Amino acid sequence: MSPDDSRPSTGSTRRQFLATGTAAAAASLSALTAGCLSDLPPLGGAQRYGRLDVPPTPAPAYRRWLPAPSSVERPPDRYYFSSSRKPRIRPDAPRLFVARQAYDKAALDYFGIGFDRYDRLVDSVFGSVIEASFERSSVGRTLTKSGYERAGTYRGYDMFARDDGPRRVAVGDDVIVFTSANLHDEPNLEALVDTGAGERPRYHEVNSDFEQLTAAAGEPSHAGINTSLHDPTDHPAMLADGFRFDRDNAYQIVHYQYTTDRVPTKEALESALRDDHYRFADAADTFDVYVDSRLATVEARVPLRPDGEIDPRYRLPQVTWGLAYDEAADRVTVRHEAGETVPADRLFYDLSLPEAPGRVEKKPLWPGAETVAPGAEATIDLGDSPGVDRASVVYSIGGTHFAVLFGRELGGETDV
Repeated sequence: MSPDDSRPSTGSTRRQFLATGTAAAAASLSALTAGCLSDLPPLGGAQRYGRLDVPPTPAPAYRRWLPAPSSVERPPDRYYFSSSRKPRIRPDAPRLFVARQAYDKAALDYFGIGFDRYDRLVDSVFGSVIEASFERSSVGRTLTKSGYERAGTYRGYDMFARDDGPRRVAVGDDVIVFTSANLHDEPNLEALVDTGAGERPRYHEVNSDFEQLTAAAGEPSHAGINTSLHDPTDHPAMLADGFRFDRDNAYQIVHYQYTTDRVPTKEALESALRDDHYRFADAADTFDVYVDSRLATVEARVPLRPDGEIDPRYRLPQVTWGLAYDEAADRVTVRHEAGETVPADRLFYDLSLPEAPGRVEKKPLWPGAETVAPGAEATIDLGDSPGVDRASVVYSIGGTHFAVLFGRELGGETDV
C-alpha cells in the first residue's frame, strides 16, 4: 500500500489491524503499519495436507491480565489482544512472525529494559503489560528522565504520566503496565492492575468459549486472539493465531472456537481456506486441519531460515518519543526521549490534514544527521500547513513501505 494512499496512524492502524480477520490483524495489537504484509499469498491450491507433529506449548499464563468485558466501565466493541513469551526478533523465523514482534517492540515506550529482556508481553485493547526482572527505582528514573511525571500510586504500583499521547505507566514488582491513547482502543490501566491482582473477574473465568479457545492455544512464542470474527466459511468464531518452534521449523497454529452450533466440516474448512484471504506465513509447506466439537484447528509447518536476515523494514526501534505542540509559535518539537539510537535517514515526519485524512507525506525529520539518539530534537514549522490536526514520526527504508512510530493530535486529547 502506497504511503500516498493510506495513513497508518498509530491509533487507527492498531485498531483496524486487530479488528479484522487477517493474520497480521489477529497477530499484533501493536501493528504500526498498513499494507506491509499484503504481499503474503493466500493458501491457494498448492498446499499439501498431512499430519504434523506440533511441539507443545505452556498453559496460557497471559490470561491473568485479561479482564472480563463485563468488569470494565466501557466494554470494548471487539476484544482482541496479543501475547509474546520471551519476545525477541529472531532472523530465522518466518517473516510474518518477525513482523509481529517488530511492531510489538516499536509500539512500546522505552522503560530502561530492552525488548529482548521481557519475560512476557500482553498487549490488549486496554493496555500493555510487561513482565520482566528489573529494579523499580531504575525504571522510575528512566521514566522521569524521559518526559514522564510521577502521578502517585495505585495498589502498590508507582504511577507515571505524560500528556502527549497521552500515556500512563504503572511500575510494580517485575511488572510494568502501559496505556496510550495512540495505541489502545479502551486504555484502562486500573482495570489491568486490578485484574492482575485478582480483584476483577478474568475473561476466561466467565466465558466458556474463551476458556476453551485459550486453553487450546496455550502460550506459544507469539499469539494473537480476536473474539469477534468469522472463519473462512463465514461462521462466527473466536480466533487464536500463534507460532511455535522446534529445532528446524516454525508452526503457525490457528484455532477457531465457534460461538454457535453452526460448525463447518473439515472438508468445508479446507475448501474455504484455498480461497480465503487469511494470510498464513509464506513458505508454509504442509497443513493439517481438524474439527473437534466447536473447535477447529489449522496447523501449518514453515521451515526455519538458518541463514536468514531480518528485513531492514522490521528493524524498528523502541523509543520514547515526545511531541510538544506550541500553538502560539505554530510549531511542533519532536524529541527522542529514551531508547535505541536510530539511523537519521530512516526517520521522517508527516502532517495530517482533515481534507486529506488518508494521505501520508514523508518529510525528513533530521536531514544531514547520521543518527538520532536520546536527547535529539527536531522542530517542525506548521506555518505552511494551515489546518494540520496531527503530527507523526514515520520510519521508512525507502519505497512505499513505512511505519508510523508515534503521533499526537494537535487539538484535544483523550484521557487515559
